[in-house]
Amino acid sequence: MHGLSQLDVPTHSPTLRTTTSPGRRALRLLLLGWFVIGWTVSPVAAQDRDPLVPERIAMFLDCDFCDGTFIRQEMPYVDHVRDREVADVHILITRERTGSGGRAFALELIGLDAFDGQTYSNAATTTADATEAEERDILLEAIEVGLVPFLMQTPLRSVLAVEVRGQSADQQPTQATTEDPWNSWTISMYADGDADFESTQRSFDTRYGIYISRVTDDWKLQLRPFFNYNYDRFDQEDGIIKSTARRDGVTSYAVKSISPHWSVGGFADVLTSTYANVEWRYRAMAAVEWSFFPYREAQRRQLTLTYRIGASDITYRDSTIYNKIEELLPQHLLNTDFQLVQPWGDVFLGFNASQYLHEPSRYSLQVFTSFDIRVTQGLSVEIGGSFERINDQINLTKGGADLEEVLLRRRQLETNYEAGFRFGFRYRFGSTLNNVVNTRLNGVGNRDRF
Repeated sequence: MHGLSQLDVPTHSPTLRTTTSPGRRALRLLLLGWFVIGWTVSPVAAQDRDPLVPERIAMFLDCDFCDGTFIRQEMPYVDHVRDREVADVHILITRERTGSGGRAFALELIGLDAFDGQTYSNAATTTADATEAEERDILLEAIEVGLVPFLMQTPLRSVLAVEVRGQSADQQPTQATTEDPWNSWTISMYADGDADFESTQRSFDTRYGIYISRVTDDWKLQLRPFFNYNYDRFDQEDGIIKSTARRDGVTSYAVKSISPHWSVGGFADVLTSTYANVEWRYRAMAAVEWSFFPYREAQRRQLTLTYRIGASDITYRDSTIYNKIEELLPQHLLNTDFQLVQPWGDVFLGFNASQYLHEPSRYSLQVFTSFDIRVTQGLSVEIGGSFERINDQINLTKGGADLEEVLLRRRQLETNYEAGFRFGFRYRFGSTLNNVVNTRLNGVGNRDRF
């Protein structure tokens, strides 16, 4: 009707005045008016909703750490599908650890089919003490808010509502600043252990330590003492076998942000390890890193090149195969990592190189990779592997290892390479809908001992 009021429709014409009666003239004007209304209003109504937009949005959640059952249960107004190829919206979620120990989630909502070309982003953070229930509630809210631009194009737009929590009707949102009495420092303590007892054998493992860290835009600092203890006992007919192992130490680093692409830092650590034949090792290294992409894009893509150089002062527990009981080892290392998270899958590639400067023939090279690729509807392939060329085992104990040490992996053995490979695929067919939630008998496990 607003469009009709702007039209300049003539109320008379010479032709009508000379040949048409007043009644017919009124009838023709009425028909002309209906024609104008139909011509102006119908296109508007047709544009009100794209006929290609679905009645219900088919959503594909690309998140291997999300509680999918909970999200399906709390979002019954969309169709949850198992494959990206049949989705209207692909939700890709990644996460990183924050400086305070919490989580930072990045959400990218990618429109498909009728929504092709529409992409929206959202973010959410949790505190270090957030429970699993609190974390999944925050993530659910971020997903629902991110879907609003798509839902506004469907019939559900008539029942959507906006709520700004913490604001009364007469208040305007304000930018708040909060004083941090800890000045971004966090302290996290951990301790865990496990014990197994049988009639002829028992074992006990424990791990504990402290993370003291501070993360800001300019600095990244950490001090971490750690302690690990392992004990095994086996009762045999010819005697009792006991074995213990320890790995304790302190690691620390300080990293300074120079620019969106450059960082510098220093690393220092102390280590003692029965497995590595190390009584004490004191090491200090300087480092510089170049990021080909800005660091702010690290959740979606990252390509870094890192160089470290320093030295270690080592005292061994037993004489090494080179008849050393202590030595000073200058060393440098080169690392490069490439990570890519895309709607079609994930890619991770890495390369590590290490060399002792006083003896260049002592070096190691490592390559590792992981691919998780969606090939087609319902089919995805996982490929991963690593290979390391080892020529720097200068810490090996002189003399052979006992059988018990070999079986229990209590002593490092000589080798010139390590390799591993994994391959797998997943294929699903049948119904792509995944809306139903049924948790009956989920806790029943298999008690077979073979």
